[in-house]
Amino acid sequence: MTNSKQRYDLIVIGAGPAGLMAARTAARLGARTLLLEKLPRAGELGHPCGAAIAPHPGFVSGQRREDGLHFPELDLMIPHSLVVGWPTTQRYVSPGRYEMRIVFPSRDDFPIAVVDKPALLQLLAQQAGEAGAELRFGTSVTGLLEESGRITGVRTRGEEIRARLVLSAEGISRRFCQEAGLYEGAPPTRWYVTIVWQELEAPAIGAEQVGQVATFGQRYTSAQRAMGTVDIPTAGRAGVYFSFFSDSPKARTDEPLWFYLEEYKQKDPRVRDLFVGAEVLQKKGCRMVVQDAPPWMIRDGFMGLGDAVTPGGQLGIVPSMYTGQQAAQVAAAAIQAGDVSAEQLAPYDCLLRGPFLRGVETEGKIILGLANMTDEEMDRVCQTFSRMDLSPFFFGEVWPMARETVKWVGRALPLILRDWQLIRRMMAGG
Repeated sequence: MTNSKQRYDLIVIGAGPAGLMAARTAARLGARTLLLEKLPRAGELGHPCGAAIAPHPGFVSGQRREDGLHFPELDLMIPHSLVVGWPTTQRYVSPGRYEMRIVFPSRDDFPIAVVDKPALLQLLAQQAGEAGAELRFGTSVTGLLEESGRITGVRTRGEEIRARLVLSAEGISRRFCQEAGLYEGAPPTRWYVTIVWQELEAPAIGAEQVGQVATFGQRYTSAQRAMGTVDIPTAGRAGVYFSFFSDSPKARTDEPLWFYLEEYKQKDPRVRDLFVGAEVLQKKGCRMVVQDAPPWMIRDGFMGLGDAVTPGGQLGIVPSMYTGQQAAQVAAAAIQAGDVSAEQLAPYDCLLRGPFLRGVETEGKIILGLANMTDEEMDRVCQTFSRMDLSPFFFGEVWPMARETVKWVGRALPLILRDWQLIRRMMAGG
């Protein structure tokens, strides 16, 4: 193993949205930046992703223009050629077909789209390279370097590479964030989620169905503690996911996991009509860990970002890019000040521990809460929330949220009183 001289200000691990945005931002701010990615090329995906993007209220605004989607806080323009479709709804459907529904209006000031994620990652990689970042694909990081209590670089299979700061955007593995000690003292893992996924050509799907359908319950499946999700980016295409929740690293099932996905497609009346005549284009699987965010996002010489420090490991594309950008800005300021201690990096830690991360935690708790209910309990909760328009909550608009809450209480007070304990269980994650 050879030892390189310290010639980088910043090493970024991982070329997902968070890592590439961090590398692009740091390089633009003048930091000598190296990005390392184990996959062979920009745009490769380590796990399936629905690839939906939207502004993040309070942090990232958006605008639909003639030449594409503009996110000013990210200094990012996504060309229309990268937009695959425009979702119209997001639905959570109980076994009895009661629905909690978000309807997405077509708004130029709040564009919601499904993008070609590989192409978006290639665009970010190109911009990072043009800004001066060095990008090495097909390079696996095997460990961190540490001296006197500070992270000082990384090991690869061929060398040791040193830098003033290491930013880990490794994704759902969390390996290096754990090695750096960010998860020390964290509550134990709550759940493991194993996901099998297929991309389909689905001629039965029309443009009016573009969006997402999430289904819960045991009524139509022989799997235990499972849920199905169908992402529809555009007419005639779909991604179908079947997720298994377990309290151990391996999902224990009577049949191969792909059996249950096929059972879901063929037998569940909530979604089966979508798959008439469908053809499988590709398939993948992955495992995710559901646990609380780590006690620390930073330590001397190290920062964790994106999915690696997110409950459930699914932060979303726009929030991931935003955390990558913010981490790089704090990192560049620390490097310029000559102080990469945790104290100097604290503004980034404070950002994630505010309302930004709380929204992600709430969404994860709702999904887990529903997954741990009986079919009858899910029917009751979804019936109660079917009386509420959830769209203002997605857009983060305070007065519309308040008005809708008041209207919901007026419409559904008997149901709310009936199901209050169930609602509390759902919001607490089961």
